[in-house]
Amino acid sequence: MNDRFGRNINYARISLTDKCNLRCVYCMPSDAEFKQKGINELLSTNDYKFIIKGLVELGINKIRFTGGEPLLHPDIVELIRYTYEECGIDNIGITTNAIGLCDIADELYKNGLKSVNISVDSLKEYRYKSVTRGGDLKEVIKAINKCLSVGLKVKINCVVIKDFNEDEVLDFIMMTSIYPIDVRFIELMPLGEGNKLYQYGYFNIFEMIENIDEMYKVNNEENSAAQYYKYKGAKGRVGVITPMSCSFCSTCNRIRVTSNGSIKLCLHSKEELDIKPYLNKPLIFREIMKENILEKPQKHHLNENQQSDTNRNMYQIGG
Repeated sequence: MNDRFGRNINYARISLTDKCNLRCVYCMPSDAEFKQKGINELLSTNDYKFIIKGLVELGINKIRFTGGEPLLHPDIVELIRYTYEECGIDNIGITTNAIGLCDIADELYKNGLKSVNISVDSLKEYRYKSVTRGGDLKEVIKAINKCLSVGLKVKINCVVIKDFNEDEVLDFIMMTSIYPIDVRFIELMPLGEGNKLYQYGYFNIFEMIENIDEMYKVNNEENSAAQYYKYKGAKGRVGVITPMSCSFCSTCNRIRVTSNGSIKLCLHSKEELDIKPYLNKPLIFREIMKENILEKPQKHHLNENQQSDTNRNMYQIGG
């Protein structure tokens, strides 16, 4: 699918739930409550299969399952298997906090999962527990090692927050010397709960990386939001995702499916399309999606507004 600006939209991020077993400070309020009792009472597993198949038929060839926390969904393995075996998608990933991942990593890999993006904002146990409001860093490190052992590609996502974890940037970089992983630093964004932290917590990670000795840029063949670097002699790469200081809108190739059945064409736009009325109506679904893709915004306005246009929190969008 092409939008009206000539971008090839071939990547879908699909949120399986807005629920999470952690409460990261920039993502979810500490007192967040969920009215629904189930993991997702709006979209069934068969609904997700219909959406996945329909998107693949329209040209989507990369799918990432997100949340909230996607591992909470009881049919995560079946959805990955369906995407891989029945829809023929080879590029399948998940974005996860890795709680519980160690126990299921091998099964996910055997059913078609290729990569995991794991959110880790500190390598110090007390800081990690603080930023996640209760997470166990030891469990995350155990999951990273398990994923590598079974053959999964691992990327670490670290949101850099001033006066909290910017002093750990070099420690994260050194992980790429030990492990064949990508560590990606993400700028704090004024979105949802991030609005409360942004004014005093924003840190320009791009400037810091550019000034580290023995760090050099590397070419990135995949269409990615990250600019990649490599530390001399390292096994893995260092990525920098900078929606604030350096927008990547001109090459954006993604859409998002929210857990309540809406399509978001831009993370920071308030515009959404409710696709629930078109479920199990393949012809109408395809035409509606083609029309909707043409409305994908050319860019976001974070730099002008210093605030995201969306009124959702990150966990409600599917990051």
